[in-house]
Amino acid sequence: MLYLYDRAIVDDIKASLTGEANPNVVATDAENFPGIIAQMQNDTITYPLILVQRSEDTPIDTSLTNFTRYQFGVPCVFDNDKNNIYFERALPVKLEYTLRIITTNVADRDELARELFYKYISMYFLTIQLPYESDRKIRFAINVDFDYGIKNESQSFDYLASGALYQATIVLKTLGCVSLTYTPRHLQRPLHSSDIKTENPSSASK
Repeated sequence: MLYLYDRAIVDDIKASLTGEANPNVVATDAENFPGIIAQMQNDTITYPLILVQRSEDTPIDTSLTNFTRYQFGVPCVFDNDKNNIYFERALPVKLEYTLRIITTNVADRDELARELFYKYISMYFLTIQLPYESDRKIRFAINVDFDYGIKNESQSFDYLASGALYQATIVLKTLGCVSLTYTPRHLQRPLHSSDIKTENPSSASK
């Protein structure tokens, strides 16, 4: 389900930057990154370009873990048709993203990096819609990694034979992201009252 966070960030960048001011900005997630690189080599990309890449590692946020919630789960959904109750198990995860801004000139690189940096400089909230049994929304936050800052690389890519591409990278960290799974448990019908036998404890001892 982590791809849902990727798409939320990509869609948000597209919505905020694809306008009259930046008509050629393209945002893509890590899944499409190899294809983008191939297109760059064939010179079929329109710049500027923004690539959103999630870190390969997915560490658990141990400061937010709850033993009951990830070990056993909490009941959250009832299926009337199958008479099942779904227990939601959750692990909080730390997701990290690198925004890679690639342009054909320094001015575009600096302006896009500035706009994105200030967009996420304070905690910025997004929402994902779960496609699972719970069919609910999760709100999570992203903000800039201040220790990383903005890293600029001039002439980081060869651009045909006559120019260069310029790159800036910004790292984003997340808070409130979780990995979820759902376990169904079938509810049994209660016993009929005639099937329940009782006796007087005092008479049983005689």
